[in-house]
Amino acid sequence: MLSRNSLKIAGLLLVSVVLSLLAAACGAQAEPQTIVQTVEVEKVVEKVVEVIETVEVEKVVEKEVEKIVTVEVMQEDDATEEMAAEDNPYRPSALFEAVEDIKAATEGESPPAGAKFAFLTNNMSPFWTAAQIGVARSSSELNVPISFQAPTSSDLLSQQLSMLETFVNDGYTGVTFSAIDREAPHSIIEKAVEQGTIMLNMDSDATGSERAMYIGMSDYDAGRAAAEAALEIIGEGQVVGLVGFATAQNAQDRIAGVNDVFEGTDMELVEVLIDDVKPEVALSNAQTAIQKYGDDLAGFITFYSYDGPAACQAIKQADKVGELKLIAFDAEPETQTCMEEGVAQAMIGQRVYFYGYLSGYVMHAMSILGVEETMEVLSPYLDDLGDEGQIRLNTGIDVIKADSFDQYKAYLESIGIASQ
Repeated sequence: MLSRNSLKIAGLLLVSVVLSLLAAACGAQAEPQTIVQTVEVEKVVEKVVEVIETVEVEKVVEKEVEKIVTVEVMQEDDATEEMAAEDNPYRPSALFEAVEDIKAATEGESPPAGAKFAFLTNNMSPFWTAAQIGVARSSSELNVPISFQAPTSSDLLSQQLSMLETFVNDGYTGVTFSAIDREAPHSIIEKAVEQGTIMLNMDSDATGSERAMYIGMSDYDAGRAAAEAALEIIGEGQVVGLVGFATAQNAQDRIAGVNDVFEGTDMELVEVLIDDVKPEVALSNAQTAIQKYGDDLAGFITFYSYDGPAACQAIKQADKVGELKLIAFDAEPETQTCMEEGVAQAMIGQRVYFYGYLSGYVMHAMSILGVEETMEVLSPYLDDLGDEGQIRLNTGIDVIKADSFDQYKAYLESIGIASQ
């Protein structure tokens, strides 16, 4: 594991490199180029996230990320949007526009004195690196504190609920979190809203609660997209699903989307194996499925980010590359490698960077304008979520296949991340 000193040294070295580049550019008329440095920053952060084991270390990493991104923003100013090629099909123009609308609506105004915000994930994995950078970038641009935290204990749900209670009791202005269980946090959310705390969900919703907004993709539509990719790539046969939580709304909706598309076709999702967000269990589940179904197994649809690499490893171990197909949710670094190796045929990408970046801006706006007025500002970007009205800021879905993989990587590079 990297020590605190190593983390600080790495951060200082990166800051020194960026400042040196700035100094060298003095007097020059050319636009500063930051893409290479930004990608290197992401790689360092990603490496650190993979070795995080305690909340204490996670907080140190957060400080380093904020330090690096602050320098990056100073160098780029407002160049992030310009760097993303207009004709890249993976560039979510509407999400950039939503941020600009919030900036315009809150220009010259500040949140209440002492305002502080929190962003809470459902686990610690490389999946969240892009969101962490998005949180740090919004925090830097808005000059407001946003704490990025994640449960790390063996009982993730209990720890997440405890952390939510702490945020509420400590008087946080706003909290955005990914719900491990859609119903368990309802009473905490109710208490928070009663005392004026802004509560948002991202990634996985606390369906039926009093949270103000859900920021994320339609998991049902994402499940349908995965099934359509499987029909195109595999065509027929049985596939097994791998997923972390059976109780999470995102998991349930993705699985429902797959099953609805498969209905009446020659494909079947015969089983979904639960791993409780433990990569080693996911690998074991994939190995078991290969043995259990034998030649009847056509491939896997993996629903959580680390499940893709687990299925990929099991396929390679069984020497069934090309024979067993893999449709994987999320574009983690290992999953990207699996696609480059020809083991994974499609990735269903979430725009995880915007889970962090938009959450910061939406909480900021709601603390100034209030919930309803912020909803009005964002109304062009909201869509219906069941019976609850227009309260989902739909971040959209990316379907990445071999022939579009280079375009996807170019987009990620343009906003300074390597995966999401």
